[in-house]
Amino acid sequence: MSGQKTNQELIELKADMIKYALEIGQIFELNLDFTDDSIKNVEKILSEIHDEYVSTKNDEGLNGVAIQFGFYIMETIEQNHGKVWFERNHKDFGENSFPFYWNEMTLFPIGWCQKRIFDGPDDNIWPKYKIVVIEKRTE
Repeated sequence: MSGQKTNQELIELKADMIKYALEIGQIFELNLDFTDDSIKNVEKILSEIHDEYVSTKNDEGLNGVAIQFGFYIMETIEQNHGKVWFERNHKDFGENSFPFYWNEMTLFPIGWCQKRIFDGPDDNIWPKYKIVVIEKRTE
């Protein structure tokens, strides 16, 4: 898998989605500065969105929010931990699953965000990020 590159269309999609994630961060008054610690703020935002989802049962736009923050997580990994590539579809997880290839692993940050929004605190993204990205890097 080394030497693979993300196609330009997906790079542009990621950039657009990250802009929306940063706007949401501003609305929540939480700093999203592409540091590892900023993933804790992503978790706070997704937690509040989950609580709203539970109370309203309105899922409109929430998959889009998951995509935006999943791309933010991808960019954070890339800026802090080295080159990556991703594609739109995965042979096992299907269309628009956006598999993310880093450090000889296949990660699904958008899936992490979807599970956090819809399934709740048991799918907190910070411990996943910490174990899979931060601790894995230091092994």
